[in-house]
Amino acid sequence: MKVALIGIGGMGGCHFMNYKSIPEAEIIAVADVRTDMAKGKVEGTGAKVYATMEELLANEKPELIDICTPSYLHADLAIKALEAGCHVLCEKPMTLSTEDAQRVLDAAKKTDKLFMVAHVVRFMEPYAYLRNVIKSGELGKLLRLDMKRISAIPTWSWEDWMRQPEKSGGTPMDLMIHDLDYVQSVLGMPDSISGIYHALRDDNDFAVANLMYGDIIVSTEATWFHTGIPFDASFLAVFENGFVKLAGGELYRNGEKVDLGAAKCANEDLGINVSNADGYSVEIRYFMNCIKENKAPEMVTPESSYNSVKLVEAYRAAAVEC
Repeated sequence: MKVALIGIGGMGGCHFMNYKSIPEAEIIAVADVRTDMAKGKVEGTGAKVYATMEELLANEKPELIDICTPSYLHADLAIKALEAGCHVLCEKPMTLSTEDAQRVLDAAKKTDKLFMVAHVVRFMEPYAYLRNVIKSGELGKLLRLDMKRISAIPTWSWEDWMRQPEKSGGTPMDLMIHDLDYVQSVLGMPDSISGIYHALRDDNDFAVANLMYGDIIVSTEATWFHTGIPFDASFLAVFENGFVKLAGGELYRNGEKVDLGAAKCANEDLGINVSNADGYSVEIRYFMNCIKENKAPEMVTPESSYNSVKLVEAYRAAAVEC
């Protein structure tokens, strides 16, 4: 399958490396305003480099366009790619507002091409395992779910776009959306949402959200701290008859470490034979398989990605700023 990658910075570089491990994928071109940097990354692969997606589309005919640009560019690029007759995989968030997300939904509905947002957490094995435990009821009813993403503030982004809230959405839209998206993909939209938000100042930006599902309490926390704290993603899910915990990169069930290589996680839902795989590779393979079978993605529908943007907006409207 002929693939064009739009943006080959941090996340684009991650996608690029994963495509290189997928035999069915051929990256024919990359578009990035930093053409010299892009040429260095794709050297030896045969991929051509362009400064813009428009220039790329004028010269190449990709089947799949993968958008890994800064978040504020997602909406317009996704719409143009769909209108050009390409299938589109777009990094999260779908857009920075529900207004723009609706524009993308409308564009996707006007074409026979597929669109999916790369909500990678849905494909990561610890989270897939937790989803299966919740859905199966094997530990009883979920009582409490606490999810955290702790990080130092990103100072490395191109033209420092991540520290510009109007371009990144800050921690709610850039970081907490991972867990909010996961929660709503498993439990649906909450009955209510509240929280506290420390908007960016002095290089600190952090958010805490509380979601209610009947008597189930879900909390999510995301931080950009002005310190060298290493990135860490964790969760604790407490059920009537046990708990599942992700800590330090290891998954535990009732205190016993879970061997994810032997556990059944998301793969039975994906329609592809991939075991113990990294989430990025799985999501890309999944979307490519949807294209091959001309089947709309079910793991991440455009509507569910819209709902994740909507949920962040609901949090921002309800949160007390401190």
